[in-house]
Amino acid sequence: MNPRQHVVLGWQLALCFTLLVGLCALAIGLYVANARQHVGANYTALVADVVRAQQHSSLLRSELLAVNAPTWNPDAERFENMLWRTRQHLQGVTHGLTHSQLDPQYYRTPLARLQEAHNSLPELEARIDEAMANRSHEAMLELGLAVENDLAWAYSELNEYIHQAAAEQRILMERLTLAIGILVLLVLLVVGGLMLALLRLNRQRSRLAQLSRVDTLTGLHNRRHLLEEADKLYRLSLRDTRPLSLVLIDLDHFKRINDSYGHPVGDRLLQALSQALREETREVDVVARLGGEEFCILMPDTPAPGAMEAAERVRARVQALPLEQPRVAEPVTVSLGLATGAAHEAVFDRLYSRADRALYAAKAKGRNRTEIG
Repeated sequence: MNPRQHVVLGWQLALCFTLLVGLCALAIGLYVANARQHVGANYTALVADVVRAQQHSSLLRSELLAVNAPTWNPDAERFENMLWRTRQHLQGVTHGLTHSQLDPQYYRTPLARLQEAHNSLPELEARIDEAMANRSHEAMLELGLAVENDLAWAYSELNEYIHQAAAEQRILMERLTLAIGILVLLVLLVVGGLMLALLRLNRQRSRLAQLSRVDTLTGLHNRRHLLEEADKLYRLSLRDTRPLSLVLIDLDHFKRINDSYGHPVGDRLLQALSQALREETREVDVVARLGGEEFCILMPDTPAPGAMEAAERVRARVQALPLEQPRVAEPVTVSLGLATGAAHEAVFDRLYSRADRALYAAKAKGRNRTEIG
């Protein structure tokens, strides 16, 4: 994988991570909004029922106390309506409590008082009818105030408890939201770490793949890469009916140079030769070190005259290397073997065999020359 592909992969991972963060944030936001709305709606409806019942209980008390006024005018229909509404409020509050998520142990006592008040309503109705008939309201007033007292106390207790439960629920929701946020953050950190590890692993794998195809001393391609490229270029040559040329290059008397000046000098000489090969060849050419002092140039779409010209250019460039560059006291020369094949015979093994025979011929004829095989 080349550097550009690494950049593309990095951007892709960054985009995926950003989308993941956005989705997590959206999910948390929707969860918090829906949960708070659901819980808040439940408590709001229940509190509204209790408040309305409290207000009606106060109206009932006012109506009962009004019977002591000299100007009291008995109205059976009004009392009947108030008792009917009282029953409706009792049923609504009881239903809301039993179907809520509140802990029953906290509202058990107020609910029992509400049930007692509810059970007393038929007797209160009877006493109201009696009071309307004989205008004796002491018994009605006593029972009515007792019922109202039970209602007022129960509604007050429920109102306080519901508000307390709502506050506790809000605190719980905030803590739960914080816990979920921390959990999501940890997940994102883990995912981000895995993405970074994947990117680093991919870079290391690409680097290992590159090192497996590059000669560490000279920076040129190695034999493995040459064979891979040779197969590709052969197929292109066969498809486009273009010639394919191969030049083998061998440093003359390299063993003697190593023995006389040492291996560090020999390594610098190989590096200088590699630099010369890079500068004297085209970008489409494949330049490789086959091993030791042997190098190779694979030139696609290059007939024999063009390959011969390139080979001679390389030979002259090496011969003209300054002696202080490799730090040797004798001229540096190379022998070259050239082979060119037509499309139907541009098989690398054949080309290599012909170029190798030409290289040996160049050495046999005195070195520092190019022979065609």
